Amino acid sequence: MARSGEGRLAGSLSIEARVRWQEREWEVLEWQGPQVTLVPQDGEETPRAVSYRWLVGADDFAVLSGGGAPAADGTALEGWGRQQDREEEAARWQGRMVEIDTGLAPGRSEHERGFGPGTTLAQRCAAMSARLAAEGIRYSAHTLADKRRKWKAAGENPVVLLPGPRKGRPGGFTDPQCLAAIQEVVARRAHESDVTIDVIREEVEDLLHARYDKELGDPAAVAALLPSRSTFYLRMKESGLADVLDRPTRARAALASTPPLPHGGREAVLRPGQVTQVDTTPLRILARGDDGRPTATEMSSLIDVATHSMCALMITPSRPRDAENGHAGRATRAIDLTLMLAQALAPWPVMPGWDPLSAAAASSLPFGALRAADERFTEATAARPVIRPELIIYDQGSPYVSEHFTEVCDRLRIARRPARKRTAPDKPLVEHFFITLAHRFSQHVRHGWQGRSHKKRGRGIERMPLYTIAELQQMAQEWVALEYQQTPDAGLRDPFRPHMVLSPNDMYAVQVARSGYRAVPLSPTQNRFFLLSQWVTPGKGGFMIDYRTYQPVAQDAGHYREILLRGGSKLPGRANRWECRFNPYRPERVWLYDHAAGTWVTCDFRLRHLLHDPWTADMWQEHAEQHRAAGGSEQDEEAIALALAQRDRRRRSRKPPPKRTAAEPPFQGLELETEQPSHDPYADLEEFDLSTLRPYPALPISPLAPPPAPAPPALPAGTGGADQPSDNGQARHPLAALFPDDDDGSPPDAPTAETPAVAYEVVEAELLDDLDPDGDDGAEDDVWEM
Repeated sequence: MARSGEGRLAGSLSIEARVRWQEREWEVLEWQGPQVTLVPQDGEETPRAVSYRWLVGADDFAVLSGGGAPAADGTALEGWGRQQDREEEAARWQGRMVEIDTGLAPGRSEHERGFGPGTTLAQRCAAMSARLAAEGIRYSAHTLADKRRKWKAAGENPVVLLPGPRKGRPGGFTDPQCLAAIQEVVARRAHESDVTIDVIREEVEDLLHARYDKELGDPAAVAALLPSRSTFYLRMKESGLADVLDRPTRARAALASTPPLPHGGREAVLRPGQVTQVDTTPLRILARGDDGRPTATEMSSLIDVATHSMCALMITPSRPRDAENGHAGRATRAIDLTLMLAQALAPWPVMPGWDPLSAAAASSLPFGALRAADERFTEATAARPVIRPELIIYDQGSPYVSEHFTEVCDRLRIARRPARKRTAPDKPLVEHFFITLAHRFSQHVRHGWQGRSHKKRGRGIERMPLYTIAELQQMAQEWVALEYQQTPDAGLRDPFRPHMVLSPNDMYAVQVARSGYRAVPLSPTQNRFFLLSQWVTPGKGGFMIDYRTYQPVAQDAGHYREILLRGGSKLPGRANRWECRFNPYRPERVWLYDHAAGTWVTCDFRLRHLLHDPWTADMWQEHAEQHRAAGGSEQDEEAIALALAQRDRRRRSRKPPPKRTAAEPPFQGLELETEQPSHDPYADLEEFDLSTLRPYPALPISPLAPPPAPAPPALPAGTGGADQPSDNGQARHPLAALFPDDDDGSPPDAPTAETPAVAYEVVEAELLDDLDPDGDDGAEDDVWEM
């Protein structure tokens, strides 16, 4: 089988890297989407542009040396910072080096004695040494020649001529084996009562004799490793171990459990995936478990530090150990973390029913560039970036330190760094994400939300129609793609646009343009190495895993017979057993690995035809324990399979929990005190017939109209029929002739008593002005004169 190109790549392929491909050596010149431009080292061929997946998937591909521009002879500057208040001394040494190099001091036109044109470099160094000795500065000619060589290598930088700060040797001249023994003895005493330094010294001496007597062969040589009593006290004080002994027992125990790695502080994170943080926390949402009963849940999340993007998340059931019947508890396991890593390495699809805005094509992600670089990006890809983690800061829980999770990280070339126990600042982003999750997602899941504490839990949550684990997983994925990844975060700023607040997707778009994107194409054959491993002994009838018999499928039966004819795997320490990989959430199919041919043999559960509904290894184990409690045997796989099948039938035919039919209890909270009760102004009105509603004509107002005056007691004379009373005793509207009735016998609306009469004059004048087609000025004047 061809080896995995990703395993040999490991993120080391970059610009100017040297690789081996097609039995030749090449240099990486540039990246352009999915294409990599290579330059041959033999110079016999022009540069070639090849596909990245084709390149790393070749059998003979290997990275010979990493890329990156080499330092331009600046190694002499390493460890030198900016020297404050030493400019004058640097300028003096600069003049001396120039005079040694050229024979002429800066600003001088004549050569000093011993620096003439005919002198050699060695003679000029000797002359400068004699001059410095006369000034009280002792430097030999050989030392000055070394200084000049270092000065020239640094580009004639005078900083390298200044004497650097003298670095103290840690531990002085005490043997490192003795220093390690001191730390080991103090760590042993972390959980015990306090002792003095004299007792520590005696135990260190005993440890050195027990460890190095046979190696050195002389007790006197071993005794020489231990310093004197005063020096031992000094080393304890310098290393801080003397202060540790004075601390309380709890503080000493916590300090002893701290891993010996650098923690805290600000790390320079320049690209997505450079540093990631992972943790697991209770989700506080009840879900419907595999057995149909309510179960607690917890979430594991992987977040990127550079972009604050959610790389992956995994929701798993959680339940404590049952003390009555002895059933084992359930929590996040190593296989769950492996499935979470698998999410981070591949685009997440948009599921049916999701919001259209949750698609990557509708977000701020550079969808076009990502689609050109990775063919897995389609129109149905969720708006969540694909980030390959390089370093994971994890909690010291048992799943994170398990052998399986460590093996998966090693295969993917992912570095791991443990966080300190009970120290949230070591992974602050993932800790803050859990608060964001509760405020913006969990409390909106009404069916199953338990509240932030036990005291605030609602009543009757177990009787609600709860979601399944898979449904909660899909809801959380949609929330991440739709809201979390597209919501601006105050902690994300572009250095070129610091006034703009970016979302995680915006920040990823900014950084991926600088660092580039490389797909991680893992085939199904390679993905099987990330499943749980089990060493089995194949036989004629198959092999067993947890008392379940697996047999090869029809197309792999010939390959399985070849494995049986070999008589055993012949692997060191495995005798006749072979490696098998399986997924505990889909245990109906497993894969047997043939290490000699590098291929897999697909095997199915012998009684798979009896189980039509999805089932897991946990469900099988639960029914096996029930069968054993009833007097059966765990090896009776047929009885267990039938019981598991009957459980699925009962679950489908089971009646739902009874709904509440009684009246809701009256409200017993505090009533709000108000000054006046609110009154509905439309409460006494009758129902209105909309068919009788007629449009009211618009009444334009002339901008030349005079300001309104107080209404006179009656309309002035000369307004036509305004002074003629109507049938109901009220004065008719002055424009009644212009708006005839609608043949329903209803008179036009009369003006109210509060409306000024002058307003009707103004309106009448404006309408008459508009109705004059000939533009008769005399008529207009007559109107305005009334």
